[in-house]
Amino acid sequence: MADGIRRLGLEETIGALRRELVASIYASQGEGLRFEVGEVTVELHVEVERSLEAKGGIKFWVVELGGGGGEKDKASHKVSIPLKPVRRDGKPVLTGSDEVPE
Repeated sequence: MADGIRRLGLEETIGALRRELVASIYASQGEGLRFEVGEVTVELHVEVERSLEAKGGIKFWVVELGGGGGEKDKASHKVSIPLKPVRRDGKPVLTGSDEVPE
């Protein structure tokens, strides 16, 4: 966008985080020291927009603020989302694990 702000959907943002976590688990396979992945806190700047389309509804946009020292978009809000990654069987995720989440 020309104003230095890029809008991403919340689904796209959380999906990218999930892919990065899985990649980091794969990257640590074979290491002697493993970590249990605990709570991950994601801090986002979001805009809330009511759709004027026929379906209506509300859309959350994750805002990526550009550089340049300009003024922040006053309509954005900071939201923290705590996430605790678990495997399908409910067990904790370990880095370097042979049982990598899908």
